[in-house]
Amino acid sequence: MKIKHSKGMREIPTIQGLNSRSVPDNRQQAATELTRLEHEKARLERNLEMWINNQKRTEGRLREVEERVALVQQVLAPPAADGSTECVQARQSLRAEGNGSEGEVQGWREITLEY
Repeated sequence: MKIKHSKGMREIPTIQGLNSRSVPDNRQQAATELTRLEHEKARLERNLEMWINNQKRTEGRLREVEERVALVQQVLAPPAADGSTECVQARQSLRAEGNGSEGEVQGWREITLEY
């Protein structure tokens, strides 16, 4: 018999571990084992589906944030010397994404100050 060396505490055989890996003795034990394994499989499938849905939702939110970052960076970029209107267009698109009013951008109101 070949001796198997344990790599860690989780690989040390115990009575419960050996008992759970053994072949069931009778039909009742086999049916109980089958039922337990079916429930465990269903739980793992639900868990996997939940992880996949969370991953898709997170990817969508990440994409939205990246688009928003690109838009805000366009607003913060200094206007080009040739008089391009990229900055103005970006600000207008920010306003359009707001509550619908032209003076509000994501809950902020524009205030005109005279010096």
